[in-house]
Amino acid sequence: MALFQEADGDPRVALDRLADVLSYYGAVGDAAAGLAFGFSLRKAAFARSIAVALDVDERLLDAVSIAGLMHSVGALGNPALLRDSDLPERLATMERWDIPASGARVCAAIGAIPEATADIVRWQSEAWDGTGFPDQLRWNGIPVSSVALALADRLVRATEPEEALASVAEEAGRTYAPAHARAFMLWFHRTGAETESFSFPRAVLHPELSDPGDLMLDIADRIDRHLGVPGRARNVLRLAEASARILGCSAAEIEALRIATVAFGAGELHDTFESTLDPLVRLGLERRAEQAREGARLLENLPTLAAAAPLVAARAEWFDGTGKPSGLGRDAIPIGARILATAIAYDALDIDTRARPAARRATAGERLDGAAGTHFDPRVVTAVLQAAKAHA
Repeated sequence: MALFQEADGDPRVALDRLADVLSYYGAVGDAAAGLAFGFSLRKAAFARSIAVALDVDERLLDAVSIAGLMHSVGALGNPALLRDSDLPERLATMERWDIPASGARVCAAIGAIPEATADIVRWQSEAWDGTGFPDQLRWNGIPVSSVALALADRLVRATEPEEALASVAEEAGRTYAPAHARAFMLWFHRTGAETESFSFPRAVLHPELSDPGDLMLDIADRIDRHLGVPGRARNVLRLAEASARILGCSAAEIEALRIATVAFGAGELHDTFESTLDPLVRLGLERRAEQAREGARLLENLPTLAAAAPLVAARAEWFDGTGKPSGLGRDAIPIGARILATAIAYDALDIDTRARPAARRATAGERLDGAAGTHFDPRVVTAVLQAAKAHA
């Protein structure tokens, strides 16, 4: 199930797509971990700069950058962070200890990135005195590249840079080696804790070893499992793409729609709001619109994915102009967004229909058809119902 159009053999296109998908993965990991938007970009930039100050082997610097970007991908699917998690706090804390190791497994499975990335991610939470996790490494057994990542994390999490400086100094000999703490403090005073923004080191990627479309689908699958709606993105993708072809959408419109169908769920990661609430009611519409904005923000600064951002952003708009967040109506709503919203609704209604006793339920098609002209574009409803029938 291809997501992207053929690159016609242009290696630059493949590199750009892969770099954007990996950047998106980092942002999704941040969202799953409850971190602010852009956290991984700042951590990646600081980690590389700090690694230079710690005399990390120059051959590892690109891996350090990518590890900073991918630092929290292990949060996606972590039992303590799932939407329906009810673990006691003690067990939840223990589960969170597995996030670096889980992230390392994710990185190890992505053949296109430097092999060292996985280990740097795995050992970013180790401590000099052996009290870290997941492997309780100690002293010089902790790779300096992972120490750079840990120091960058401390800096990005701090309310003020000086707070990070004070905490690193205080924890020298416990969390950090004294020599590493001193190097960090020298770096801090020399740079003022400022560095250039993150620039993806494309030159070290091997795009022939990882397909960006397959990677996007894998991310979508992990998002859906995290949210308790396994298989949703793939169901919506099949339905939306078939509907777009029925409606005669262009190749560019279909590609943007494909990306939107596997990315819209990421906007729900920051929110505990129940995404399976009936899509035909106004209750929760404001929250769905906020999720749409969050999902769009993860895409809009990534050139090869950005065409999908307006579709994700408008997934809560209604055809009659009473939706959110902008009150768009009719053709002011991008055709891809109209298809996306209708396909998402059909999938949710179909699941709800199958869960009800047969004698008490209207079919998903009947309910969707009843919302044609108000919530959804009637032409799109017809196409989605036709596509659903063909795939039944």
